Amino acid sequence: MKVLYVCSAARCGSTLTDMFLGGHPQATSLGEVNFLAKAIRVGERCSCGALVRDCPDWQAVFKRLAPWGFDPQEPYRFRLWDAVAWTYVDQAHQTRGFLAGVRVRKSWMAMRDLLPEGVRSHCPVPPTYEQALVNKMRLYEAVAAAWDKEVVIDSSKNVREAVELYQRDPDTVRILLVTRDGRGVYLSRRSSGRDREESVRGWLSYYGRALALLEKHVPAEARMQLKYEDIASAPRRAGETLCDFVGLRFQESMLQLDGAVRHMVNGNATRFAPGKGIKLDERWRHDLQPAELSYFDGRGGRMNAALGYR
Repeated sequence: MKVLYVCSAARCGSTLTDMFLGGHPQATSLGEVNFLAKAIRVGERCSCGALVRDCPDWQAVFKRLAPWGFDPQEPYRFRLWDAVAWTYVDQAHQTRGFLAGVRVRKSWMAMRDLLPEGVRSHCPVPPTYEQALVNKMRLYEAVAAAWDKEVVIDSSKNVREAVELYQRDPDTVRILLVTRDGRGVYLSRRSSGRDREESVRGWLSYYGRALALLEKHVPAEARMQLKYEDIASAPRRAGETLCDFVGLRFQESMLQLDGAVRHMVNGNATRFAPGKGIKLDERWRHDLQPAELSYFDGRGGRMNAALGYR
């Protein structure tokens, strides 16, 4: 089994990338699987169309996880890495107390990021995260066995979790950083009603953190950076590159998103509409007004250049 952990900021193509490689007959897409418990509890749909809790493929995974305490009736007891929902929220779980705990754990991890490697290795992650990492590997193994797949794709996007998983199992885990031109992300968020600063801040902080952590803690052979624009405009070439990275032979089936049934949790609505295919979205080139472009360039231009955009 190999694991490809997909990291990206929101609206940068992680769902498309997950679906794209997940179209390979020896690979499978999990989506943002850190939301698995929430999907079960609130009755969200798997990308196959069934409710996640009723999906026969997921039920086969649940049975394999039962010896480690997984119970579909109490899914949060099987601890995974913190995931905070913004759209469909399980109010009974995502309480003020839970969010306070998330802030404390994130602060601890942020402080840990600043430590030299020799010191950092002696500074443990919070116990809840340690258990989450153990459970995540158990989940990958259960999926690979139950669905008979060689590569498991997790687009949970948390770069800190990705680094910790790699350091615990460097022979299994590979990390893909998917980027998108920040001007496209900015337009997408502005079109959703966000103000200027909010529309650039999340993208900017995510890639600032991701680039630093991956370069510092993951060797070059275990990580790869790939642009959303390259996937959408030259999918065959991108597919060949991705397959080489995870040790698969490229398959034509990957070019047709509706050619395979996937069992993805969370992610954007693309996972329910594979028939739309792979299309490049660069509306920012004609929809962003000069004043908006100027604002973005002032805040995000340097990061955009660091990611390879001009």
